[in-house]
Amino acid sequence: MKHLSQLLLLGALILLPGKGVQAEPPKDPIYVKTSNGWTGAYAHGNEYAEFRVIGNGAKLQDPYHILLQKNVGMMVSFVDKKELQNDRDLLSAHAQWEVDYWHQHASRVESNIRADLIGTRKDVKVTEIRVYDNKGAQLSSYLIGLAAKDGVFALSVSSPAKKGVDPLVKELVSSFKLVPRDLDAEEAKRLSSEAKAQR
Repeated sequence: MKHLSQLLLLGALILLPGKGVQAEPPKDPIYVKTSNGWTGAYAHGNEYAEFRVIGNGAKLQDPYHILLQKNVGMMVSFVDKKELQNDRDLLSAHAQWEVDYWHQHASRVESNIRADLIGTRKDVKVTEIRVYDNKGAQLSSYLIGLAAKDGVFALSVSSPAKKGVDPLVKELVSSFKLVPRDLDAEEAKRLSSEAKAQR
């Protein structure tokens, strides 16, 4: 169990390098409480990603980390396309970039694309990554990438093996969208008004 806890901690920290080097650093994600969870928004340049965390049990740890439920965490990040070195297919490049990282830090890595979780969308990609330590403990991570002008917004949902999180990932995917506007004070106020209307 100790090894699994260490693996979960590693999973929670894995995307920290994802903020990377950028010409203009993105603002921290913001959250607005709704009647059944949170609406999150994360800006980069003159666009932002919006997503919904469903469930009153979700707990914000900091702007980048959310405990969705017991033993299931999520990290929010942005990866600049300069780090991905592939302008043609940012989502595939981002998934490969993440898998390559895990290959350097785990005993074994398995991954597969989860098209069944995205429906007909072309702007989102879900990659399930299973990571094993040298004792055989497993961590499953669902990497949800959303294509943007300058890179990829990502939600990474991590949990111990065999924890059924597919429905949760589907909910996140359905709400994860790119908004082509600045996330300024007026836009934040609009998000807050929408959230109040949902209460």
